[in-house]
Amino acid sequence: MQGASTLCCSPTSVYTPEELAAVPEWVLELSSGCGSPMNAIALRPGQTVVDFGCGAGLDLLIAARRVGETGRVIGVDASMQMVRTARRAAREMGLSNVDVRVGDIRRPPVREATVDVVMSNCVLGMFPDKQEVLRAVAGVLRPGGVAVISDVVYSDGGPPPPDVAVGESAGAEDFARCVVGMTESQYRDLVLGAGFGRVEMRSDGLVPYRDGAEVTSAMIFAYRDDSPAQPCC
Repeated sequence: MQGASTLCCSPTSVYTPEELAAVPEWVLELSSGCGSPMNAIALRPGQTVVDFGCGAGLDLLIAARRVGETGRVIGVDASMQMVRTARRAAREMGLSNVDVRVGDIRRPPVREATVDVVMSNCVLGMFPDKQEVLRAVAGVLRPGGVAVISDVVYSDGGPPPPDVAVGESAGAEDFARCVVGMTESQYRDLVLGAGFGRVEMRSDGLVPYRDGAEVTSAMIFAYRDDSPAQPCC
């Protein structure tokens, strides 16, 4: 499919060599995404961060180093195999501030209103009811918290998504490529409807897709309320 190879990215394209050198090689081999939520916002020492759909743990492992020993990083994934992988990597890296849990991110094993930053990398597109997931994200954020979400969406200026329910993938290929069946504007409205006070979006250029449509790897900043944004990197 035209442009398909640029929809997702390898870890080497979004993280520094120094950060990647600290992560076990087998974690890198198991990792892919459509951006780097963690690099889109400046994490600070002492913060509590949750990675929804953490997989093998690349984002959460690097986040753990950034928030330091006074901070805490929680990973949530439905796959026990991925959870074990992330736990093993944290042990090998000597990270004592990492807690990886098995769970459904629609009902996350995280206390409400206790988290500063939620990250999610190319995960929301896997769920038919994305607003249910977004409500769960909003629920764990404390006042002033922010969710930083990467997803692939249709451009506002091009042909509309396929004639499917808003937010659903048109088929297995779209699902595999994390292409969400909605435009940038529809995604923004979905986030606001889930209880967030403010939404910002950044896109990483347009990629020709199917039937004349264009998609973009979007970074969504969903603020729990109307408080000022955290400083970006």
